Amino acid sequence: MAKNTHLEHLEDSILLDGQQGAKDAFTFLDLLARTFSGKGSSNFKITTKWDGAPAIFCGIHPDTGKFFVGTKSVFNKDSKVNYSNDDIVANHGHAPGLVKKLKVALKYLPSLGIKGVAQGDILFTDDKSMRTIDGDRSLTFKPNTILYSIPRNSDEFDKANRAKIGVVFHTQYKEGVGWPSLASMSATFGFDTSKLKANRDVWVISAEMDNLGADTMLTEQEKQALIRLKSTSSTLMSGVGGVLNIIRDQIESGDKLSLGTKLKQYFNTYVRAGKKVSHGFMGDFEKYFETELRKEVSKVKTSKAKASKLTKLYQGQKILEDNQSSFKKVVVLYKSIQDAKEIFIKKLQAGQKYGTYLVTDDGIEVTNPEGYVAISNGTKAFKLVDRLEFSQANFRKDTIAKKWVSGS
Repeated sequence: MAKNTHLEHLEDSILLDGQQGAKDAFTFLDLLARTFSGKGSSNFKITTKWDGAPAIFCGIHPDTGKFFVGTKSVFNKDSKVNYSNDDIVANHGHAPGLVKKLKVALKYLPSLGIKGVAQGDILFTDDKSMRTIDGDRSLTFKPNTILYSIPRNSDEFDKANRAKIGVVFHTQYKEGVGWPSLASMSATFGFDTSKLKANRDVWVISAEMDNLGADTMLTEQEKQALIRLKSTSSTLMSGVGGVLNIIRDQIESGDKLSLGTKLKQYFNTYVRAGKKVSHGFMGDFEKYFETELRKEVSKVKTSKAKASKLTKLYQGQKILEDNQSSFKKVVVLYKSIQDAKEIFIKKLQAGQKYGTYLVTDDGIEVTNPEGYVAISNGTKAFKLVDRLEFSQANFRKDTIAKKWVSGS
């Protein structure tokens, strides 16, 4: 099965897919610009990335013809597929919270009449509650890091309030080559919730953004900013394709000590520290790369092992020395894609209809949604996330742990 279990950030495409990744990023930015200029295509969609948990897969299993529920572990070699409560306990008994959620899903989701297999996230079961936020009574639920609220005057309040389970679907799996078989199903990003049967016990929402009005269209100032960023990016691409492909190949190799892998890790350290990629990035990275590899050298005892790790250090340093200008351009290109992406994220945030908050030791504070997913033709998709806001929240000590991971 071509499963959808992980999406990459738009700017990371240049690291993971090299020169082709840069082309993909530019294509998506062009599609976003058309969408926010009122010239969008039905083949290009934007969905909200809900911070739900656990992830759920459900529908009619092609191997048995029976309704099932499961987590990402349905893809395991020893696939954990649940047709009954006994299956849920047998497969996930080590995680009581997960067992409870899956039992509720198995009880109520069959009534939706799902064709094929759907992937989504559970938003709540019996863990929703009423809160007063900014003077208004709201229904709230906190499946993971973000607390969501639905004001009493919302059209969705009564539906969500009476439901036994809330779920958002974002991916559809259909029959593919080798059918019938779960392994042969193919994933299509996006899910048409209008084809589901109504059930008052289930609050189903579509992840697709459907409220992009005139007030979210690009302003002339934003259009000019995008034109400048596109011009800069086009200039930067000249001569950096080879370096981008080196980075891609090293990451794909799985070598944790390679220059490419360490470069991607270092970009992530900036996210965790809440720092924007800046002018001194490459100088800092060169120090980081040497420090990290010398740490690895110090961990081994034999001369042969030390020599092997030192060779990786020297190889990486040689690549940096021979391509200093290109690496600096890669960093600027990365930042340019980030900057362009953030223009669209701000437009999307302005169109949200549900309240989103972080729970801290001092109470709750307003935050933006986890992010969005841009989808082209249902087959190619990238995350659009304000990483300096949401990714930091995931690392903060006063936010909830990823409590579903051990039970997945």
